[in-house]
Amino acid sequence: MNILGIPLQVTLTDLPTGNTPAETPPENITIYEDDITAVLWQRWSACYMLYDWNMLHADSAYASNKYTWIEQVCKRLEGTSINAGTLENTLTDTFNHILLESVEDFIQTHMKVWECDRLTVEFPVARVVSELFTVKPKEGRREPGAPGSPFHICQK
Repeated sequence: MNILGIPLQVTLTDLPTGNTPAETPPENITIYEDDITAVLWQRWSACYMLYDWNMLHADSAYASNKYTWIEQVCKRLEGTSINAGTLENTLTDTFNHILLESVEDFIQTHMKVWECDRLTVEFPVARVVSELFTVKPKEGRREPGAPGSPFHICQK
């Protein structure tokens, strides 16, 4: 099996028995992205944009790094046994973990360059995410200070 031409050297377990083509593992497989990937992509892009406020550059850099991250997925899973039924989830989870490590590397780099603590970096990252991406509040939440909210401030 391979992903974008990168060999994925794993042993699939619990394969269905039989020799029909539909039951054999595909030669070329894909890593699917999920909601967690989307959140991590937003954070990664926000970290990038703290250096270069150009979304096209951020998207291009993300796309360029994706191949390297897929290589890391294949390397990290090399030699392991994976249940065939969970292969897709395992690939996505491993990709997300590697993407999270890249976000963490960005944050650590910002902390060193800016000579500051994590919170000093996290706040601008959150600000960039809120400026660039649709952030919707959870249902049932109220604005702070609104009547009935836990943060309602009484006025005299």
